[in-house]
Amino acid sequence: MKKYSAIPEIGITNRTWPDTPITQAPRWCAVDLRDGNQALPDPLTLEQKKTYFDILVKIGFKEIEIGFPSASKDDYDFCRHLIENKLIPDDVMISVLVPARPDLVSKTMYALRDVPKATVHFYVATSDLHREHVLGKSRQDVFEMCTATVQAIKEEASKLNPSKFYLEFSPEEFTDTDLDFAVEICDHVINEWQPAEGEQVILNLPATVERRPPTHYADMIELFQRKLKSTQAIISLHAHNDMGCAVASSQLAIQAGAHRVEGTLFGQGERSGNVDLITLVLNLQYLGVDTGLDFSDLMNITETISQLTNMPPHERHPYVGSLVFSAFSGSHQDAIHKSTLKKDALMETFGRWKIPYLHIDPADIGREFENLIRINSQSGKGGIAHIIEKEHNIKLPRFVQIDFAKRVQAYAEAVSREVSTQEVWRVFEEAYINPKNANLSLSNYWPYPDEKHPEIINAKIEVLFKGKKVTLEARDNGPISAFVAALKQLEIPSFTLEHFGEDSIGDSAQAEAVSCISIKNITDENVFIGFGYHSNINQAAVRAIVAAVNNLLNQ
Repeated sequence: MKKYSAIPEIGITNRTWPDTPITQAPRWCAVDLRDGNQALPDPLTLEQKKTYFDILVKIGFKEIEIGFPSASKDDYDFCRHLIENKLIPDDVMISVLVPARPDLVSKTMYALRDVPKATVHFYVATSDLHREHVLGKSRQDVFEMCTATVQAIKEEASKLNPSKFYLEFSPEEFTDTDLDFAVEICDHVINEWQPAEGEQVILNLPATVERRPPTHYADMIELFQRKLKSTQAIISLHAHNDMGCAVASSQLAIQAGAHRVEGTLFGQGERSGNVDLITLVLNLQYLGVDTGLDFSDLMNITETISQLTNMPPHERHPYVGSLVFSAFSGSHQDAIHKSTLKKDALMETFGRWKIPYLHIDPADIGREFENLIRINSQSGKGGIAHIIEKEHNIKLPRFVQIDFAKRVQAYAEAVSREVSTQEVWRVFEEAYINPKNANLSLSNYWPYPDEKHPEIINAKIEVLFKGKKVTLEARDNGPISAFVAALKQLEIPSFTLEHFGEDSIGDSAQAEAVSCISIKNITDENVFIGFGYHSNINQAAVRAIVAAVNNLLNQ
């Protein structure tokens, strides 16, 4: 006998869910404060729960399961804290969990006294595995347990007027339960509760332990609804992530007609956790669905929840991980760099967001483009150029990109780690602005037109050359060529000016000029690059020439 084998199919015919697009968001219920909290190595304190609750409310959750009052004094105290201090917004429904045990219902309901409205969520294991071998109960026993629990909830609720109570029922291990029995027990619970006209009972159908592929969960949800007799039911999902498919299972089950989803932020929960609501919600948002939840401040949410739970998300966790919008590969960086510069045009072309390697706009969840490209020895010229442009507003010509990428890659290989943007800039400065071991430095430069021939520019320069102060003069038909003519009077290899580019940093009248210069050694034809800054474009250019000449001298 095999230890593991294929799981039997659900046996559904004419399934419709694969062709059903998701056009409307389900109801969302956050169970972080119960299912998530019970699985934390260090459960939340009352103050931490209050902070977490406020975050969930701010995001927009209208249903929040706050705990298990009959099983935990901390949960009982938190429930009372919210109610007594009137901290539950009018449009938010809290819920509490209780097992199908009438003796625990009284304490649960007492914890809810004076609440304006609440959902009482009870559960019982219905799978043969759990029901027979853990609880030691027959199917008839389960029916009787449910009957007694519903009647106990109704009786206690009648004592707590004018509070309004709603019912939720979970056949635990639904995906491992005989489907016909699950349907029968759910119909029985609704009949026992006798909901008022227009009222609905939440039937929460959990993949308590993920034992089936996502398609099976969707098949079970569709077939369950076909078989259910009651029309007063809200079909709810509660997927765990043991096989790593909770998001996919929930997304397909929504296609299959589920009306509601329970889950947690970052998938906190027992074992591999619950369905991650952040991932699921943002997936639907990407599909154009109005989810009703706001994750535009996701980075601050992530930081706060990480501190509360002491469980920060993995670097590759979808949407929130520190690396999920980052590119190290050169080809990826080049594509992102080129496309982000024309993202509005691409939006118009494709009719929706389209950027290579970025399936959503990181800005929608509070992330910045500047953090997208990360530099290491695998990075290419496009990504490195992106860093310089985004951080310092300098557009590098292609020949500079090629040269600079080699320098950064060499640096990254030398330090054997990722390179920060500050380090990239330091490499740039040392390569092109202030080369190491400089033999030449500029003290002053005065360009002025010739009195007799205004088209001619006279150049007077003061430099420190190999430790000696030198004053030089020359004339030519422009301020740059005149400077070069004066500089060539020094004992330096003969060179020609190959490239001269200029730009400005900033849009105001105080914008600084930046110049890019390349010179070629006439003897060996090697090219040397320099950059210069100044409020005056001519002064920026001559500083770039000095930097390039220093690189020539350092050869």
